[in-house]
Amino acid sequence: MIWESSYWKDDLLALSEKINTKYRTSSFTEELSVEFEKDIMISLYSIRKLIEAYKLSSNTKSIQLKVKSYKNLKNVTLLNWHRIDEFFDLDNPIDEKLQANQLYNQIIHSYIFLIATGEEKGIDGFFFCSDRMRNKKLYYIELTELAKFFAIVGNDYPAKQRFDYDESIQDYRVYSSTPKSI
Repeated sequence: MIWESSYWKDDLLALSEKINTKYRTSSFTEELSVEFEKDIMISLYSIRKLIEAYKLSSNTKSIQLKVKSYKNLKNVTLLNWHRIDEFFDLDNPIDEKLQANQLYNQIIHSYIFLIATGEEKGIDGFFFCSDRMRNKKLYYIELTELAKFFAIVGNDYPAKQRFDYDESIQDYRVYSSTPKSI
């Protein structure tokens, strides 16, 4: 359980800035790739822990992030997962939204995690899907979308919580909110 969330949230704010100042502008290298993947994995795990510890408002937990999805065409395995152009219909992206918990679960349990770079140097976004989703669809998220999400989470300090005891789960359900101006 997370007791003091500011340290976790400060790291997310720093990563939001790092995305814009380093990952989107630096020349792509293997070292940059590894650093990026570690930052993303650890940050999304941190968000999951913040949600589970009730350190984020209900509004933040229900944020829907814009992603693209691509239909699976063939069976994805341990030996071919990196050949997404052969196994997913990349010519026909579908605009979707993923709720925060869907996003972090897909990435934390990723079977595919491939960084996308553009014409310019730097990382534009990445492709991902979990082991359970690999033969259904592949997702893509732009880095700017993820940076905005990290900034929202990093600045979310609920001002009010309500605890309702639920007999069916033998525990409390917690509802957190922030002032409307935030």
